[in-house]
Amino acid sequence: MKTIPSVYEIAVTDVITVDMDKTLNEAIERMALSNLRTIVIINQEENTFHILTTVMLLNFKIFNIDKSTPLKDLSIPQAKELDKNLNLLTVLNYIDFSDEYMVITDKNKLVGIVSYTDIVNNIDPQFLMEKQTIFSLIHQYKAVTTKKENSTFKVINLMKDYNSDSVVIVDEKQNPIGIFTTKDFIHIIHNDYDLEKPVSNYMNSPVETLSDDTTIAEAINFIKMKHYKRVVVVNKKNQVMGIITQKELLRVVYSKWVEIIKEEGAKISKTNEQLLKATNELKEKVSLDYLTKIYNRNKFEELLDLYISNYKKDQKISFSLLMIDIDNFKLLNDTFGHLFGDNILKEMSKILTSSSRNSDVVARWGGEEFVIILPNTTLKQAVAVAEKLKTKIEKHQFENEHKITCSFGVAHFNKTDNKTELFRRADEALYKAKKSGKNRVEVEQL
Repeated sequence: MKTIPSVYEIAVTDVITVDMDKTLNEAIERMALSNLRTIVIINQEENTFHILTTVMLLNFKIFNIDKSTPLKDLSIPQAKELDKNLNLLTVLNYIDFSDEYMVITDKNKLVGIVSYTDIVNNIDPQFLMEKQTIFSLIHQYKAVTTKKENSTFKVINLMKDYNSDSVVIVDEKQNPIGIFTTKDFIHIIHNDYDLEKPVSNYMNSPVETLSDDTTIAEAINFIKMKHYKRVVVVNKKNQVMGIITQKELLRVVYSKWVEIIKEEGAKISKTNEQLLKATNELKEKVSLDYLTKIYNRNKFEELLDLYISNYKKDQKISFSLLMIDIDNFKLLNDTFGHLFGDNILKEMSKILTSSSRNSDVVARWGGEEFVIILPNTTLKQAVAVAEKLKTKIEKHQFENEHKITCSFGVAHFNKTDNKTELFRRADEALYKAKKSGKNRVEVEQL
């Protein structure tokens, strides 16, 4: 087995720094001249380190923070410090996905900086799943998109609102024609370019993409070869499906590292115990939809497979399936904006979970669609549940007192069934409900 590297071995040791007493403008100048997205700020008085990132610069620009402001007067959080001798697996135990960069120290002296990019670029792809494609991940990581004629200021606000470090510029067919990143943003504010000009003036074009049938191992190799932080993923029609970053890939890498540690057994049993605990916590995070915090599609399908397996062992265990679609959701998004749409999705998930039994499985299927497994529930009972949910949603006061409705498709698993057929019937029932005027419940046709 390969030796696990120390965090210092994979760190960037040629660290660009600036003193806390310097101004924001001086920090930006050093970042621009060094072509960096981050810079380490040293507080000599308190012997602490802070990291200025492009996300912070976005907020400073939007809120018109004067570039002559001293860094010590800005709320720049203290960076997480890691001892240079820690190995990579020990570091993974303490990674918080909100900590994008960490400083490496040796007896309180700064010796390096490490990021998720550094970690991913030093993981051997042979440890990764060779067959799983990024299609299985991408539905959870939608790209923020915009049109080329929109102003750069509007795009910067999109980055802030969605806490995103990139925006993909698309045409009418949702094909990618450019990308605007935090790196471009630094270049713009360094040169005081006009933010009212279209983003097409500053975007990078053309965009290199990966097909959604690319394996995770191939994706990592691609990112390593190109030295990219992120990659745009497209479908067979070249339409943007999402963006894969080192953060998402690291989740997969983490799981594979744990498998390797298990094989070592007693050799590193103490580390293994800590990793297993961390993995259980990580599995819980990976099972949840990033926006609504209910189960995601992958976890739902895993649980559905379990229900089907149990049914085949004991046919007294029956269940029904609800497919739910928010009516006119695209119109709501286009009219009131994506943040409004996100709030509707979050509120809808709360209604569905609060109205369900502990034994029910509620999940976001994707987009504006939700699914529910109803254990030990006949078709007739499932229809009654759907009708109650429909009425509750219809009467609920959503944001700004908007009235929202949903359409429902109901199906029941029977002894000759399989997962594909069950979903086909539920989906056809949902389609019928949408075509029949929406805000209604339709039942499967056997």
